[in-house]
Amino acid sequence: MITGRVSVSALNNLPDELILLILDQLDPGDYFTLRDLNATSSRFRRLTIDRLYRRFPGCSPEQFLRTITLSHPDERHEFMNYVKEVVWYQNYWDRPSRRRCLPLGDRHTVANILRSSGAILDTTDLSTDLPGRFIGFSSEYEVHWWYLEFFLFSTPKVEKITIHDAWQWDDHSYWFKSLAANPIHFKNLRSITVFGPLRLRNIVPLLTLPSIHALDLTQVVDMRQEPDREFSWARDGEDYVDRRLASGSSLEHLVIRESDLHIPSAVGILEKLNKVKSFTYEHVCHELASHPGMQPSIFPWVGNLCWGPDSSLESLHLRIESSVVTHEEMTSLCHHVTGPVLARLRTLNIGPCSISTFKSLDLAQSEDLPIIASRIVAAFPDTLEALQIQWAYERDGEPRLKIFIDILRYLAEAIAGSNSKLKHVSIVDWPALAGWFPFQDQVISLKRVYERRGLQFDIVYEEIEDGEPLTVMEDVEPGWVWIQRTEYFATHCRFSRPSSNHG
Repeated sequence: MITGRVSVSALNNLPDELILLILDQLDPGDYFTLRDLNATSSRFRRLTIDRLYRRFPGCSPEQFLRTITLSHPDERHEFMNYVKEVVWYQNYWDRPSRRRCLPLGDRHTVANILRSSGAILDTTDLSTDLPGRFIGFSSEYEVHWWYLEFFLFSTPKVEKITIHDAWQWDDHSYWFKSLAANPIHFKNLRSITVFGPLRLRNIVPLLTLPSIHALDLTQVVDMRQEPDREFSWARDGEDYVDRRLASGSSLEHLVIRESDLHIPSAVGILEKLNKVKSFTYEHVCHELASHPGMQPSIFPWVGNLCWGPDSSLESLHLRIESSVVTHEEMTSLCHHVTGPVLARLRTLNIGPCSISTFKSLDLAQSEDLPIIASRIVAAFPDTLEALQIQWAYERDGEPRLKIFIDILRYLAEAIAGSNSKLKHVSIVDWPALAGWFPFQDQVISLKRVYERRGLQFDIVYEEIEDGEPLTVMEDVEPGWVWIQRTEYFATHCRFSRPSSNHG
């Protein structure tokens, strides 16, 4: 991707087709370069206008609404149709920024555009009266969780939405009920990402959209009910989910990260998602949970989901922080592989695992390893093509890891001698802060063993994103170098010694 300023003089003499090819190389998030090119000339405005509006970057939504308000109706619809992706930062709406909202007259104009659009709007309830709430935007104590919904009605071609800071929204109510009431208006919307904390119930209306195919949620927590607060689903009735999802959902890819779900409560919603092809759940204990410290029985729960004989689940990714998958849990999961939920499973990503996950015998009994490998192959459905295992790293765990590598060696032989379609075995998310994977000679040998049998074996390292694990603190004390462990270090370096702020 190209980033930074582009020399306009170097582009002036190029044909439109070549300029468009150059624009294709720009980083989609490089809004400022596109804006500068757009302001250069009428030619560049024509060539960049759709790209400039393709991705709403998340700040100053009032400027976009002002453009719509003041534009000719033909141009207005062009602007609205350009937008394919919306990024929303709720933190943008602190109290000072609310004063930047449109003047009252313009707010009336924008609200009337929505009212005359043919959209189905519930104006009988203050919480769902989007035009009314937009006109009365000036309240200092207003929680503007509804503003994104109002804004999205100005982007009828939107395909992807990413929402940050949803923790500021009212988590005692359903969100996106107006979107759910207008499926034709949002027929292009396929992917939504929400960063919480939030409740799983909050997003139930989204699951009813026929167009929705991918949902990525972070920090989904069954939070405690606030004093003197009522859940909106209590007013809607206990059968609200059953009524809204009576025909299931079109959702195909569901990711729930860093979350703390109360499993019995979640099943009532998740079992309605009858077309899910890939499902990811990463469990992390959360301080806001109403059931602190409870470890869920994730594995039998997934196996027991009532997705029916037409279940299309092909990829399953399960993680539990600060815990190791036990032999009993793995046995419970494997017990359901012949059932309808996992009958079409192609990819299984599971962890953290240890020897005890696959072996309930004495570690010294190495002669049993071929039997263990054969049982692993027999435990999974014949449809399984990729097995991805996260190893539970320990500082002094190399002897156990060595035994696991031996099991993987026998696993290649067991696969080759069976009807299994398993082709790719991986140890995934090896901690980057732990350095290179040990036993490199054995790993190279293991790769060759798999290759000779037409199989593939890999070590996949964990990716470090969003911040450095360590920061240098200068000028703390002359003559000393202080190293500060960041929050990332605490989260991803579970094998480290107890926390210390210096070294």
